[in-house]
Amino acid sequence: METDKELMNNVKVTWRCPSNIAIVKYWGKKGIQIPCNSSLSLTLSNSFTEVEAELSDKTTDEAVQLSYFFEGAVNEKFGQRVAKFLEDNREFFPFIAEKAITINSSNSFPHSAGIASSASAFGAISLALLDIAYSLEGKEKDEAFYREASNLARLGSGSASRSMYPAFAQWGENDNIQNSSNQYAIEITDIHPTFRNMKDAILIIEDEPKKVSSSVGHSLMNNHPYAENRFKQANERTAELVNILKNGDMEAFIHMCESEALTLHAMMMTSMDYYLLVKPGTITAIEKLMEFRKENNIPVCFTLDAGPNVHVLYPKAYEAQVEAFINDGLRDTYKKVIFDQEGNGPTKLNS
Repeated sequence: METDKELMNNVKVTWRCPSNIAIVKYWGKKGIQIPCNSSLSLTLSNSFTEVEAELSDKTTDEAVQLSYFFEGAVNEKFGQRVAKFLEDNREFFPFIAEKAITINSSNSFPHSAGIASSASAFGAISLALLDIAYSLEGKEKDEAFYREASNLARLGSGSASRSMYPAFAQWGENDNIQNSSNQYAIEITDIHPTFRNMKDAILIIEDEPKKVSSSVGHSLMNNHPYAENRFKQANERTAELVNILKNGDMEAFIHMCESEALTLHAMMMTSMDYYLLVKPGTITAIEKLMEFRKENNIPVCFTLDAGPNVHVLYPKAYEAQVEAFINDGLRDTYKKVIFDQEGNGPTKLNS
């Protein structure tokens, strides 16, 4: 009969976790990964990270013995970040005291594609390791499992908290949103048919790493002259967006989405250590998109992450017209386009 220790060596799990794109942006944090304002995002489908986590006997006396591989190669830099994440949150993973962990990770999208890779990565890592912890303890993986995974993922990457749920998810305490929390995200379930099956075409304007990381960007909100007004605005807009998604007001959604994108970059440009991430192609794509919407009366809009690349959002009903425009009318603005859509949340890939 296998001992508990031998059983632990047979543990191997694989999880797929999607990235997400924020509609109302989270920018600025305090304490241990606590957001300065609430946010609301759309979970994607085709842009995801897959993580296989496996336990084996330790061969060193390190507090955390981790081997981290990204697409077949050792990734020491990110591996160190994950090891610190495990050590800081060891109460969730009691097995790391006596077991070595091997993580094999891969993305469905290219690096520096304007897709939040740390969100999907920490989402998948948290799900896989928490799954192992639950299995070893004989615990059922119910709704509380995803809430706990959301909390854990947040500690690695704030926006990762929102990747635990399908379609639209909200994170951050908000007086006008029931059950909202700074510790984990919640699913927004009351969605009008207008906002079901949303599409997201990601225009890769630049594929170089950002000159200013998101972590540095968040820290610049600490002494930002407009920070308090921005946090207030974002909280109001998050609550407003919940109502927009419920009542199906596409015009209000478009205005909210685009204003939030521009506000995010305005906060970067008005920081004390100001910086500019948009590129000429970003501006050209935005201007052409707005002109296309006005001329054709098609409900399509843009949003931006903390970088130059453009997310084009539109209902599935207008897929043919919008994608024809992207492939033709916007072709001179981007290097590559990734066609994505509303997703169903994380998936366990093996038993």
